[in-house]
Amino acid sequence: MPEPAFEANVRTRRFNYTEVQPHFINPCCFGEDFAAWLAAELAPLAARGFEISEPIQEDYGWGLWVARAKTRIWIALSSLQDGTEDEEAPTSPPTEGEWVVTVAQDYGLNPLRRLFGGRDAAAAKLVATAVRTALEGASDITVSPAGGER
Repeated sequence: MPEPAFEANVRTRRFNYTEVQPHFINPCCFGEDFAAWLAAELAPLAARGFEISEPIQEDYGWGLWVARAKTRIWIALSSLQDGTEDEEAPTSPPTEGEWVVTVAQDYGLNPLRRLFGGRDAAAAKLVATAVRTALEGASDITVSPAGGER
C-alpha cells in the first residue's frame, strides 16, 4: 500500500466501542456504525463520479472502497479496542472508542497497474479532504495526527 493520503487517530463515544457483535470476525472489530456513518458523509462524492462501497469488515475493524474510473481508494477504520476483558487485571472501561483512520490508493498486486493505471493523486486528495472534513466537522469526534501526542 502506498503512502496514505490521510491518516489520523480518532476518538469518540458516538460509535459502538464496547459491545462485541456476534458477526464480528474478531472481538476487536468495532467500527461498523462508524463506517456506515462515514459512507453517508462521503455520499456527495458520487456527484464527482465516485462510487462508495458498503462497509466491509476486516480482521482489524472496518473499511470502505471509494472508486472512480481505474482509481481505487481504501479507507480503513482500524479499531484500537481489543474487545476482550482481562479478568485477572480488571481496568475501568474506556470512556471513548479509538480508531486509526487511513485513506490510501490501492494499486493491487498487478505491477502494470501501478505504472499505467489508477494513479490519480487528485482523486485520493479529494477523498482524503472529504474524510478529514467529515471527521473534523463532527463536534463529538476528536481528530489528532496518527502516532502523535493525544
